[in-house]
Amino acid sequence: MRNIKIKVCGITDKKNYNDLKKYPISYFGFIFYDKSPRYILNKKNISFIKNIPNKVGVFVDEDHEKVLSIANKYNFSIIQLHGNESENYCKILRSKGLCIIKSQLIRKKTDFKETKSKNIDFNLFDYKSKDFGGSGKSFNWNILNTISLKKKYFLSGGVSMNNLNDLNKIKDKNYLYGLDLNSKFEKYPGYKDIKLIDKFFNIIR
Repeated sequence: MRNIKIKVCGITDKKNYNDLKKYPISYFGFIFYDKSPRYILNKKNISFIKNIPNKVGVFVDEDHEKVLSIANKYNFSIIQLHGNESENYCKILRSKGLCIIKSQLIRKKTDFKETKSKNIDFNLFDYKSKDFGGSGKSFNWNILNTISLKKKYFLSGGVSMNNLNDLNKIKDKNYLYGLDLNSKFEKYPGYKDIKLIDKFFNIIR
């Protein structure tokens, strides 16, 4: 677990971020999907995100010009695409120098699509729900033992204190790049529970 990167997604509050950055979190995720309860643009003052290193902007089927505009305005170099974005869509964004994390929403093995694309830097595997993530549910991680992995990936979808031991079910962790923490580490949507974050890092250290 020591070499696995940690991404905390769905941050909306400056004070909460300042508490989070005291921990060895590699990536901080901000959601730009207006149907999400963690939609960052619903907040009045988000200028604090401009100078955050290794931040990730999360989008769902957004117009690529708007993605580029937001990336430029808030200094994002990493973009997570959590919808049905095409290969060409990814190519356009990556041609602008952006690092691309492409989500795959999984509930059963047949939902998985092998990804060799040069236009994607990382996969992110999340539970398949109608709300494009943030459901707090997990898919069966044993599926990862039955598929051919070609790219490093973030594991998302209901990662919690209660299922960390289930990571041992993943036999080949060579492609497991990071864990994505969200709804199971919150006091309420968009505000992370620092006590839970603290417990998490005490366990994985």
